[in-house]
Amino acid sequence: MDMKIYKAACYCRLSQDDVNDGTSVSITTQMAVAKEFCKENKFQIVDYYCDDGYTGTNFNRPEFKRMMKDVEKGRVNLVIVKDLSRFGREHIMVDSYTQIYFPENGVRFIAIYDNIDITPRSHYDLMMNIKSVINEYYPAEVSSKVRHSFDVKTKNGEFLHPTVPYGYKKSKVNKNKLEIDEESGPTVIKIFELIAYRGMGVTNVANLLYEQQILNPTAFKEYREGHIKSENPYRWNKSSIYNILNNQVYLGRMINGKTRKVSFKSDKIFKADEDEWVVAENAHEPIVTQELWDSAHLRVNQRKRVCNPDQPENMFKGLLVCKDCGATMRVFNPKNKSRYFVCSQSQCRVAGDFRCSTHNIQYDILAENVLRDINMMIRLLNSDEEAFSERVLGNIRVESGQIEKITNELSEIDRQIDRQTKKYKRLYDDYYDGVIHDAKLFEEMTADCEEKRNLLLARKQQLEEELESSNKVFEDSEKFIKLLKGYDYLTELTSQVLNTLIEKITVGEKEYVEPKKTVQKVKIYYKFVGNIDRCE
Repeated sequence: MDMKIYKAACYCRLSQDDVNDGTSVSITTQMAVAKEFCKENKFQIVDYYCDDGYTGTNFNRPEFKRMMKDVEKGRVNLVIVKDLSRFGREHIMVDSYTQIYFPENGVRFIAIYDNIDITPRSHYDLMMNIKSVINEYYPAEVSSKVRHSFDVKTKNGEFLHPTVPYGYKKSKVNKNKLEIDEESGPTVIKIFELIAYRGMGVTNVANLLYEQQILNPTAFKEYREGHIKSENPYRWNKSSIYNILNNQVYLGRMINGKTRKVSFKSDKIFKADEDEWVVAENAHEPIVTQELWDSAHLRVNQRKRVCNPDQPENMFKGLLVCKDCGATMRVFNPKNKSRYFVCSQSQCRVAGDFRCSTHNIQYDILAENVLRDINMMIRLLNSDEEAFSERVLGNIRVESGQIEKITNELSEIDRQIDRQTKKYKRLYDDYYDGVIHDAKLFEEMTADCEEKRNLLLARKQQLEEELESSNKVFEDSEKFIKLLKGYDYLTELTSQVLNTLIEKITVGEKEYVEPKKTVQKVKIYYKFVGNIDRCE
């Protein structure tokens, strides 16, 4: 006869699919079944762990995690569920927990209605594995039915997305049908016509809509909801216009299945091939004709920039940004004059109060200064690598002695955690063996033990983060030095050099230090290590 004292965790779970299916597995019912079973078998119930509204196809559930922490702490040595499907419907993980993890940690597992009882000394239960596979078949079938249902509704012209496209509204008669919105619909037509018939580019269209004070899609939605929160409701982004131009819903077409999940077990989403899409023609009244759509897209393709072979290369492309607003710096190539950069936000008419100053800087002057800075780094590295490494690490470097101190403290904390864990287990054994008779004293002693252990764990996490951060500093420094070692003294600057060594370059505005003298701050942020002091 098994005389061992069992401390039970009663686990209950209910998902929305179970509710919809009408299965009688309510949380209350599961708790009652577990309570009666524990009473009959004289098991001590430590706690009920109830996940209400969580799927069984994964184990990322708050109460399940809490239960597993109590298992790890030794608070429970028995897990009870009404049936195996309540524990989970993903047979690989169910098998891993019930037939490997629990036995290895001295935990018994019981699924009451399935007559499953696994102890640390049990043989491998093949029938339980078969039942687990059967339980997994249910969510797989539900997933397939839901996908099929969505496909059928799409083919019937039903709109299933949570957000209504700009230019449409939901029908009052049928909420899954779209109708043209009398306020925003004409703007969609205007966008297509401005591009198709007037040959305007997307940027000019955005500017015109701003000048005409037409609400952008986000602000229009807020306006319909009764309050506009957008700071600049009339500013249109190019991405918003491109989204409208490329959305086939304006042709009266409904498309579903552009993205798919890998499987019902995975949250990973991938783009489906076009021949896998579910398409419904004439699902609702179109806003634009096919002819207008085709004309607009033809114009857009014609206006795409083609690289001019006669135009000099901009080797700073993608690296140069404005120090003050963060916008990219735009290059200008005037005839018979020096090339120069300006902040792109200074050229934007629709920016209003947010319009930036020019931050003008000559191309050649910038290139000359960047080349000088890189060569200085190379020279410092070659003359004294150790000193240069110290400079790169700068103020963020953690002394090696400090790292040793952190490592030693971590070792001591691990010993203390182990001591508190063993003490915690001894207290439980002494209480159930009758060595400790006073329940209040037992609670105080275990609470004190657990509090100390939690403080130690918190300190351990803090130290590990400090150690990881300091190690990363050294690793990043080594990576940059390795990159820099690939170059000798440079006589010219190239795109390859810039993109290998530099993350970004920020350009400040010119400032007067004397009536006719200005200074301009340019900061170079090298890969892995950021900005390095230029003092020699």
